[in-house]
Amino acid sequence: MGVPLSAGAKRIIDKKNFAHVATIMPDGSPQVSPVWVYRDGDHVMISTGVKRQKTYNLKRDARIALSIADIDSPFPPVQIRGRVIELITGEPAVQGFVDVTKKYTGNEPAQRPPAAERIVYRIEPDSVVAPNE
Repeated sequence: MGVPLSAGAKRIIDKKNFAHVATIMPDGSPQVSPVWVYRDGDHVMISTGVKRQKTYNLKRDARIALSIADIDSPFPPVQIRGRVIELITGEPAVQGFVDVTKKYTGNEPAQRPPAAERIVYRIEPDSVVAPNE
């Protein structure tokens, strides 16, 4: 069972802050990618392409870590370790892409990607370290 996101973690995730996501390569080495994030309650959500290295890694090993620094006050960053508990595909994944694009840019994406090209990961935190409120 996961742990809830703290108020400080929610505040930072809800802003237009970039996250750096670490996944595990087949040889056990880390792979890090900058991503846009949003949340659904206490779950962290990431929309990405199906042909990305993090996608291949997460399909093999659902463990994931995120570091999210608040652009207005970067230290201390939010640190989340957890696992992917759901893969969202099809039109719901496209809608996740649209929603996160609007969050970060204020606009709809110029084009909606084909549903077969997008995936959204629902992440359940096992550990959350965040600034106090």
